[in-house]
Amino acid sequence: MLLQHLGNACAAVATIVFVFPLQKLLSDYADRHVSNDDWTASVLVIVAPQWLLLMGALLCVVAVGGFDGLKLGRTTLYGLAVAAAVALATASFVFIALYIRPGFTPRVLYVPFIWGVTVATVLLVALSLNPGLVPGGAPSWLRWPWTVFTGLSIVASVPFLGHQVLELGKQGASGLVERIAVVMPSSKESLAKVATLDAQKDFDSLLWRANRLGGRELREAATARLRSDPNFVERLSSQLTTGHVEPALTFLRDATLTPQEQQALARPARRALERWVDRVPAPNYTTKQRLRDLKRWGDEVLAVVPAKFAGSGVAFEPVIDEFKDKVEARP
Repeated sequence: MLLQHLGNACAAVATIVFVFPLQKLLSDYADRHVSNDDWTASVLVIVAPQWLLLMGALLCVVAVGGFDGLKLGRTTLYGLAVAAAVALATASFVFIALYIRPGFTPRVLYVPFIWGVTVATVLLVALSLNPGLVPGGAPSWLRWPWTVFTGLSIVASVPFLGHQVLELGKQGASGLVERIAVVMPSSKESLAKVATLDAQKDFDSLLWRANRLGGRELREAATARLRSDPNFVERLSSQLTTGHVEPALTFLRDATLTPQEQQALARPARRALERWVDRVPAPNYTTKQRLRDLKRWGDEVLAVVPAKFAGSGVAFEPVIDEFKDKVEARP
């Protein structure tokens, strides 16, 4: 009885999280197409707790024998329940990503998947834990399609997650953590955390904090901590050249640079802008709205960053011209 109530509570709270904060977030993005990955933090802050709750609900289903029909041992079923929650969370995230950044495809294509993955899981949990609702528990028309889709998601999520880990490595993981930290409210604990970070080992963590999204105090504290590293300029140069483009350019946009930094970072800054402009899709491969959003972000950065390197001898005009050529509306 306790497991039944616990599973029902997890499913109910997960449903509330899905229906209210997540749909509000998707509604906020309905009229704009972002040009960077800053949205990932806001999505993960919602999706991760939702699927942790559904993982708990699925584990309760296993504990009460809801999946015994698969003829597998309980230990195996517990492992599969965890894998299912991770895989379905990954699938949900992918469909949400496609919704937020749909390219030239209509967003309506992804709404049934976003709703279907969660609603089907909640229904399966509710009907498995409360057999009185439907005699015999979850009907086959729900159980088997859910099982097949979940199995395919597990298979697909392994290479997907493996690719993300291999491609992004520590940098990507730390960046993800810091994006989440940025969207959370600033506090004395956040400022105290900055003071404990090592300017060399935690460079990426500090860089994510050193932008205006985190507030003035946090930005100034993170920037000061970054500059305490004697090799700060070299590390930032490497980030601009081969690392994450958006946070590095955002730092340059928001920071006050010394004359020495202006001279040393001019070429890496141009390279970072070139890398970002290269990723801007052709007009016939995206929507007009997304192109407008790309233009808005690019205009903001290009209006500030090149001006900070005036007199450095590095020409930013070619990359500015290339950007304008890419985002200009064609008849």
